[in-house]
Amino acid sequence: METIAEDAEADYELDKVKKKYGEGAVVATLERGPAGLGLSLAGHKDRNKMAVLVCGLNPAGAAHKSGCLRVGDEILEVNGVVLQGRCHLNASAIIKGLPGPVFKVIVLRREKAIEDLAVKPITQFPVSLDDETPEEKYSNFKGLRTVTIKKGSQGLGIMIIEGKHAEVGQGIFISDIQEGSAAEQAGLVVGDMILAVNKDTLLGSDYDSAASLLKKTEGVVTLIVCNPNKAKQEEEKKNATGTPSPGESMPVQQASSPTPKEPEKPKEPPADPATCEIVPGKETTVEINKDKMGLGLSIVGGSDTLLGVIIIHEVYPDGAAAKDGRLKPGDQILEVNSEDFRNITHSKALAALRQTPAKVKMVVFRDEASTKEDDIFDVMEVELTKKPGKGLGLSIVGRKNGHGVFISDVVHGGTAEADGRLMKGDQILAVNGQDLKNSSQEEAAAVLKTATGKVAMRIGRLKAGSRGSSNPGSGDRSIEECTHLQPRTVILERGPDGLGFSIVGGHCSPHGNLPIYVKTVFEKGAAARGGQLRRGDQILAVDGLSLEGLTHQQAVAVLKQAHGNVTLTIQS
Repeated sequence: METIAEDAEADYELDKVKKKYGEGAVVATLERGPAGLGLSLAGHKDRNKMAVLVCGLNPAGAAHKSGCLRVGDEILEVNGVVLQGRCHLNASAIIKGLPGPVFKVIVLRREKAIEDLAVKPITQFPVSLDDETPEEKYSNFKGLRTVTIKKGSQGLGIMIIEGKHAEVGQGIFISDIQEGSAAEQAGLVVGDMILAVNKDTLLGSDYDSAASLLKKTEGVVTLIVCNPNKAKQEEEKKNATGTPSPGESMPVQQASSPTPKEPEKPKEPPADPATCEIVPGKETTVEINKDKMGLGLSIVGGSDTLLGVIIIHEVYPDGAAAKDGRLKPGDQILEVNSEDFRNITHSKALAALRQTPAKVKMVVFRDEASTKEDDIFDVMEVELTKKPGKGLGLSIVGRKNGHGVFISDVVHGGTAEADGRLMKGDQILAVNGQDLKNSSQEEAAAVLKTATGKVAMRIGRLKAGSRGSSNPGSGDRSIEECTHLQPRTVILERGPDGLGFSIVGGHCSPHGNLPIYVKTVFEKGAAARGGQLRRGDQILAVDGLSLEGLTHQQAVAVLKQAHGNVTLTIQS
């Protein structure tokens, strides 16, 4: 009877899975043994398609022995964790981090799926999965190398960031190296991605976990790293030299009589990028030394936005760029450390800026007409209809340096997105005739919150002008800060399910005196509907009331007492 009941339950579960993912969905239950699950994973050969595909089944592993999985299966879920649409490079780390030993795996099986694999199916495996060499384990990563460092009293001498690279996905990267440190002597360079520390993988790890693991290391430390940018440059350099392969001869040019040349005029020495002034209407190369806070500027635009190009949005006071004194809002970034920014998406530009070394060389362009800040904005009038009890679908952020309020987020499904004319980075100059050019974030939030019916907004947008914008498509419409993240305002309408999130932290918490952070955003609730809150966001204030110094219980009480449209001040 128990077997019949179990079979009926399994059939019911399979029906649910097929309704969710289609008829090709398969549910497999695997029990991890001494040799592990025995799965080798790869991505889709089309880099625009994110997928986790099975490219090999180790005969010693549980997956092969069960007979339930095949090469080419796309992994959709493991123990309820959705892997569909994820980068395959992080999937194995996520799976290894799940509690076992039993794993419920949901895959999608399609005909000719093997043809979608980015690599050939793997048929050769080590005797034991634990015997895999780094070259075998991380074979998908270019520029792979093993670095051994003797850690001294000064530590390893590296700074790390959590970032994302177009080719290798999310990971932990080296952002700076202390001069003369053990890391520098061992040959580590800025931009290296750390894959493992003393055999502990960092794939799928966040910054805190990686920093903690590195801090605990002692004595001789072995790092497995890769550098996709360096590998790509070496490959391009190799192709450019045109070195003949064995048996291949280089073409011989026929000699010709030399043509007399006019004597060349002596060239002017190039301007020193560390000190030269930016000349309007001309591409200028500048060199800036980052400080411990980074470059100290924010960017807007990209090939996937209305602007079409990357433009400096704000130069933060006391930052490296402000101390240098040459860059200003409206300057277009054309190149960063020889990487072309002329036709780059916003996210790729942001990632490239975050991974720059201590010395950053930039090629910038300043419009000749943009000598005053007022000249770099296009002004437009937008009228939105605010429904009773609803917001406009906007998040706003104040400027770090001086006055001004900007759109930091256009909420998916909101009134502003439906209108289609507003984008992140737009400055709100006025609302219903009330001038907001010199208003603070809190003042502007109050005006927007109390506005009803038809809301007339005067908007300023950085000009693309003669910078060569050629992409009028709406795209992603994003603005993000390169190094500093500013507070932003989020307005949530409390419903029957509350605000839809939980918090962690507080004064005198078990882990010390901590700020208040978003712990979980529930599937149902105001926070999920707006899409403006994320796990890890710090809550600075609720309806203007600061949460600084409050205990966890006091912060919970403040949130519970907030009714109607609740204004949160958030630091992401």
